[in-house]
Amino acid sequence: MIRIGKAQVSLERREVFLDGKPVPLGGRAFEVLATLIKAKGRVVGKEELFSQVWAGTVVEDNNLQVQVSLLRKAFGDRGLIQTVSRRGYRLAADIVLDVPATALGQSPLATPPEPLDEESDHASVPVLVVDDDPSVRTALGRLLRSQDIPHQLFSSAEALFDARLNTSCACLLLDMHLPEASGLEVQEALRRLDLPWPIVFMSGFGTVPMTVQAMRAGAVEFLTKPFDEGQLLTLLEAVRARAVVQGRKWRHARQVQAKYQQLTQRERQVFSLVVGGLSHKEIAREIGTSEVTTKVHKKNIMNKMQSRSLVELVAMHNVIEARPERLSAP
Repeated sequence: MIRIGKAQVSLERREVFLDGKPVPLGGRAFEVLATLIKAKGRVVGKEELFSQVWAGTVVEDNNLQVQVSLLRKAFGDRGLIQTVSRRGYRLAADIVLDVPATALGQSPLATPPEPLDEESDHASVPVLVVDDDPSVRTALGRLLRSQDIPHQLFSSAEALFDARLNTSCACLLLDMHLPEASGLEVQEALRRLDLPWPIVFMSGFGTVPMTVQAMRAGAVEFLTKPFDEGQLLTLLEAVRARAVVQGRKWRHARQVQAKYQQLTQRERQVFSLVVGGLSHKEIAREIGTSEVTTKVHKKNIMNKMQSRSLVELVAMHNVIEARPERLSAP
């Protein structure tokens, strides 16, 4: 879904919701809205709107004005669509790819995705292709099938998220320029969902700043179309192996987080002091309690974290410290 202020729009399903309630829109009005969304804040001229919404039909200016008026009324915001004198219209709102945590199944913290068998190798890892060009999807699908590589093809970011894929091990071949969201926006959405899928970006043209931005955000590689099939298959071999490693680390971190959620606030405080190297006496003085009580806290922590040694406890604490934004107080 795409979020525009209080509204959510699905371009694929042609649906609009305002404050969670469906908004009825006619076909022409929706096409006008979709064209403005895809322009991402750019002023869209009347001729462009006519060609997109009324292709091959002769229409008058007032037809467009009526559809814009209907949109403003439906959204309850006259300022949503700005009229730019002698130029056209623009959407005067931030457009955000809205991906709730449930878009890819249950919250992984509450219900982890199906784990990849510890004995499995990268041959089990699917390649998720996201590209709005049918010819690219067809060619990549044919190539991956010829190599018996499991894969799924998606025409948009929205289709990817709607698929509700519930796996920690996958890799993406992601087009940088999608209709409703850029590849970088999809990458950020996956980061918010805390999914470890490695990403290989694809683009018909690439610039140095674009490549640098993608790589800094965690992309594995940036490919410029058309690319050599042999090189792509070699790259996917390495990326899918990387997906297995990242997926296992991700699942381990989730397990540690789930255990950490069972600790009380006092136990979390003692946890930090224990791994910090303080003695029972020093911890007791720090938190204002007795040594006996401190030992009880430590024992409870070891049991809840299922830790057999202080070394394991320190390693778990390092995982917690690396992912503090994923934790909430009980």
